[in-house]
Amino acid sequence: MRPHIILLLLFLAVLPLYANAALGQPWKPIPDVSDPHIQSIGKFAVAEFNRQRNTDLIFKSVLSGKVAAIRETRYLLHLAVEWQEPTCYDALVLELDPLEVLSFESKIC
Repeated sequence: MRPHIILLLLFLAVLPLYANAALGQPWKPIPDVSDPHIQSIGKFAVAEFNRQRNTDLIFKSVLSGKVAAIRETRYLLHLAVEWQEPTCYDALVLELDPLEVLSFESKIC
């Protein structure tokens, strides 16, 4: 094999590893989900979902969560909500000004 092909293959093999390292730290657990800032992000996610889907979910609390600082801070929150019966949702929220809900999915509690 020619040397430049070997170098190209080596580069392509290492590139994904470098890209993952460059993206930032992995998700870390939020140590205190009762923090008012974390609770307000959860409340915002439910309110935004209600606004977009014209629903009436009631925010109860953030049960658990993870945080990642890639370029901006992202929160993956496990939420307790009520709508006809208690249920849970996972919300992925990007902390910008204003906050942005990237996903909001029903989950098993």
